[in-house]
Amino acid sequence: MVMDLKSTLSSIKVIQITDTHILDDGAPSFNDFDTSASLQRIIKRIKNDESDADIILLTGDLIHESTITSYQKLAEHLSSLTVPVFCLPGNHDDLNMMTEVMEKNEHAVEKIIEVGDWIIILLNTCITGEHSGKLSNSELDFLRKALETYSDDHCLIALHHHPVSINSPWMDGMMLINSEEFLSIIDEFEQVRGIIWGHIHQEFESSRNEVKLIGSPSTCIQFKPKSDAFAVDEKPPAYRKLELQADGEIDTEVVYLTV
Repeated sequence: MVMDLKSTLSSIKVIQITDTHILDDGAPSFNDFDTSASLQRIIKRIKNDESDADIILLTGDLIHESTITSYQKLAEHLSSLTVPVFCLPGNHDDLNMMTEVMEKNEHAVEKIIEVGDWIIILLNTCITGEHSGKLSNSELDFLRKALETYSDDHCLIALHHHPVSINSPWMDGMMLINSEEFLSIIDEFEQVRGIIWGHIHQEFESSRNEVKLIGSPSTCIQFKPKSDAFAVDEKPPAYRKLELQADGEIDTEVVYLTV
C-alpha cells in the first residue's frame, strides 16, 4: 500500500506519462495512430533528457482495450527504464489485469508513495463500463485517512479523471462525477499542494485555494482544447515533468516531441 523511496531528497522530480493507449497486436488502431511507436519515442526522450528523475507516474488509460497481452506489450516498452514506475488505472484499464502484469514486471501499483518531504496519493476513479469517473466511498475514506495520517508532508494527488471543468463540453461530460465530494475533502487539508490527472489529452493548469490543478497531454494523440465535440489537435505526443520542492512548491512543464 505504501512505498518509501528516498527520505533525504531536497526536491523530487516526477515524470508523468499518461494515456498511452497501447494496442494489442492486430487490434484496430486508435484514430489511425501508432501508440506504441509514440510511447517508445517518449521513453527514449526521457532516458536521454530526464536521467535524474526519481519517479515515473503513469496516470491511466495505459492500454486501449483490456487484454493481458496489451499490458505485457506496455511492460515490454517500459522495461528499459531504470526509474521506479508507478501506475494507476483509467477508464480503458482493467485494474486486476493491470496489477497482475505490472507487478510481475516490477512496476508498482502502490496507493501511497513516500519520498522526501512529500507523499503522492494515487486514486482509482474508474467505473466499469463507463468513460466518466467516480471515487467510491471507500476511496474517499482512504483519501481522508491518508491526509490525516500524513499531515506533516506536502501532498500531490494523482488520478485519471479531471475533477474540474476544462471548458471542453464533450470531455467535461466524462469528468469525475463526484468532484464536489473530492474537492471538499481537499479543501480541509492545507498540505495538499497539487492534483494531477490524465484523460483529457491536452494541457490544463489552474488553481483552487492555492492548490495547483494540472491536466496533461497524452503520449499519443491530443484532443483539441475547448471543443464541443471530439476533435484531434495537431500537437505531438508529450509528457509532463514536475519538480516537487521541499517548501511545497511545484514547478512543472510539458515536453512535446519534435518531428
